[in-house]
Parts: sequence; C-alpha cells; structure tokens
Amino acid sequence: MTYTNAVEIASPPTEDRYDLFTQSIHWLTLLIVVIAFVAGLVMEEMPRGPEKVQLLNLHASIGVILMALTTIRLTWRLAVPTLQSVPGPQLLRLGAKVVHVGLYLVLFAIPITGLLMMAAKGRAVEVFGLFTLPPLVSTNRAFVHSLEEVHEALAIVLLWLVGVHTAAALLHRFMFRDSVLYRMVPFPAKTDAKRR
Repeated sequence: MTYTNAVEIASPPTEDRYDLFTQSIHWLTLLIVVIAFVAGLVMEEMPRGPEKVQLLNLHASIGVILMALTTIRLTWRLAVPTLQSVPGPQLLRLGAKVVHVGLYLVLFAIPITGLLMMAAKGRAVEVFGLFTLPPLVSTNRAFVHSLEEVHEALAIVLLWLVGVHTAAALLHRFMFRDSVLYRMVPFPAKTDAKRR
C-alpha cells in the first residue's frame, strides 16, 4: 500500500470538512487537556504522600501523551492538505492563525516545563509505568520555583486560548452562520444537507 493510498483511507477527501483522523486527534487532545488540568488542580490541594506522588506521575504521563498527540497532529497537518480559509474579515483570519500557532506552542511548552520541573526536583518520570524518561536537566531546587510559575502561567494561557478558539467557533456558527464549526465534528452541517 502506498503512502497516498493510506492517506486516502484515513482521510477521505471532502471539500469543507476535516478528515476523521484530524477530528479524532482534536477532540482527544481537548479531553486530555481537561484531564491534565483537573489532575493538576486536585494535586495542588493534596497533602504530601504516596497518593500525591501517584497523581503527579499520572499528570506527567498525560503531559507526555499530549506532546506525542500534538506532534502527530502537526505531522499529519503537513502531510494532508489543509482546508481553505472561509471568506471573512482579514483580521479575523489572522487572529485564527495566531490562536492556532499559540495553541500548538503552548501544548508543547506546558509538558516540557513539567518534565523540566520533575527533573529539577530529582524525580524520574515514569510514563504510565511502561517506561522512564531520562531527566532533561540536573537536580536544581532553585530552578524548580521558576519552572512552577511558568508551568502554571502557561496553563492559564492555554485556558484563554481554548476559550478564544471556542468563542470563535461559536461566532462562526451563530453570527456568520457558516460551516466552520462543523469542519471539526463527525456529523455534517444542516446547511450541507440542504445544499445536497
């Protein structure tokens, strides 16, 4: 089977919707971000002990999965042609690009700062107990506080970016009444059904 055939199977070409693989990665990423965020909040309130260490390892493992998913998504985006931009104000399209780039950067930066923080604390990162990641830096307690602040600040930035991204999708749906929101869902838009 050639690469082209594999892409066609995984991603049936459509004029105005993302392929199923892209949609799946998109929603899986959102789910993982929510789980990681909730785990982080719960972890902050827990007293020190084995349960907190277990949750910390889970949180770090989720971060590694998030980095892997983001890498896969970017690679797939380069391999599969992207959809054309919908007609609209130039400023809005520029804003969409800025938010998308920001999301990709933060989805990488948050796990990286988390892994650096674990290493600086002298802790190994066991990914779901399957394998251990080597430390990215040597133990440095003075560096930990700065990394914690950056990690938390990036989490807040991610929340804002997700909020803007969601608001933009809803704006397209209810104000512009186009099919942008339906590009990333597995069922067709009602407007598509009417056109057919």
